[in-house]
Amino acid sequence: MIARRRSDFVQLLLSDPRRRQHSSALEASMTPSPTKFGVEMCVNTFGAAAEQTTSPPTAITAAVARLDAWLDTMHGEDGYSGPVAHWWQQNLLYTGAGLDWRYEGIIAGYVELWQRSGDQRWLAKARRAGDDLLRGQQINGHYHASAFEANPAIAALPHEAAADLGLLRLATAMRNAGQPDWEPYVACAVRNIRMIHLEQLWNADAHVFYSSAQTLLFVPAQAAALCEALFMLAEMIGEAYLIKEYALPTLNQILAHQIVDKQQLTGAIAYSSCGSQVAAKYFPLSVARCVPALVRGYRWCSDERYIEGALRAMHFVARWTEPDGTLPAVVYANRRVARYPVWIASLGDVLRAAAELRPFGFDHDFSAVKQRLLNGQDASGGIQTAAGFAGQAGRSVPELPDVRDVLHVTGWCDKAFRYLASQAEPELPIVASNTFETDCTFRGQVLRLTETPDLLEISRADGVCYRWRKGEPWPEIAKWEFWLR
Repeated sequence: MIARRRSDFVQLLLSDPRRRQHSSALEASMTPSPTKFGVEMCVNTFGAAAEQTTSPPTAITAAVARLDAWLDTMHGEDGYSGPVAHWWQQNLLYTGAGLDWRYEGIIAGYVELWQRSGDQRWLAKARRAGDDLLRGQQINGHYHASAFEANPAIAALPHEAAADLGLLRLATAMRNAGQPDWEPYVACAVRNIRMIHLEQLWNADAHVFYSSAQTLLFVPAQAAALCEALFMLAEMIGEAYLIKEYALPTLNQILAHQIVDKQQLTGAIAYSSCGSQVAAKYFPLSVARCVPALVRGYRWCSDERYIEGALRAMHFVARWTEPDGTLPAVVYANRRVARYPVWIASLGDVLRAAAELRPFGFDHDFSAVKQRLLNGQDASGGIQTAAGFAGQAGRSVPELPDVRDVLHVTGWCDKAFRYLASQAEPELPIVASNTFETDCTFRGQVLRLTETPDLLEISRADGVCYRWRKGEPWPEIAKWEFWLR
């Protein structure tokens, strides 16, 4: 009954009158041969491109196994949970399931492991994540608690679009493998895409998806996630109009935000714009997240603007990568940088973008970035979020790490998991998540953080000041400093 009702939303999507302006057949140009770049295209358009790795495969395989063990500790009754640390703010109070962009990497990673090994336990975990989204979808099409650092609020872009991408990745893999019961995952994604993104966020005059129906805010990296979902949906159901009417015009807007001729800034993509006002700040991580959608645009129509824009973007990221594999958080128009926080777990998205471009001649050595990502994993199996959170806004960085640095955040670790799963060996060892302990600081206080498979606890000289039992939507103890965002 539920599956049939949701499949009605697929028919609702197909009833969009704009689709009748185009052929419903997928163009043969969807997978062109890029003669300009002199290389053969990857035939697998759904996962990260295969990449030669300079790190020992056993190290990557072991890292994936430990990440899987840690992810299991973060999955509760309603989904993958835990506190959040982010550039904008932290959220240490809501610790329940977040149906946000964490599901893109989690689902894609488990699908990758299933496809590489044939082991059904990975498909079961991918479906468990997909079922979280099915259960958590509201009647209005939104997903519950889909705003990441602002949870339990909802936020369509980029988080719900990324969740849709995970669902479509799962459904495509299941259908291609002859597995039954893939349709509800497509229907769930379609419902969100149609009711939220197409009906509320698409601006037909500007030919762009805005971040909310109440503003003219356009964020290229957020829109790129939706473009990826639209490409995947169009490829799956054979509807070219989704790409022609929505995805390609949005990619054109992303390229309009890219710098093409300013030396050190060439390839940078502005973080956002509001109307005619462009925010001239460039987040390397966000720039990298635009790349997969641009690659898909090129694969669809052979328009070299898209692959050239993608290559420029990754050359910008490479140009600002330090020899030790660190990236600045922000680069400004005057070439001044905001160094902190220096991301760790989210480097998976940088490596994934680089892997997507290897077939097109991108050959920058990111082995230091990869090693930095691997070095961020600790005894828990989680990968630490960053270094230098305390140094934001020009403040000095203390000797001890900040709590937010050593926090393992599901919505960052998924990005590491997805990339590393694409590079792992088919067989993973069976490991457990172990206790992790470290000294750290927060707001000038020296603290002790302990994470076990069952809880996260932070204490100071006078006792416990934060305790979260995994699976619970709120911490059991949270002193006043942890209420601040």
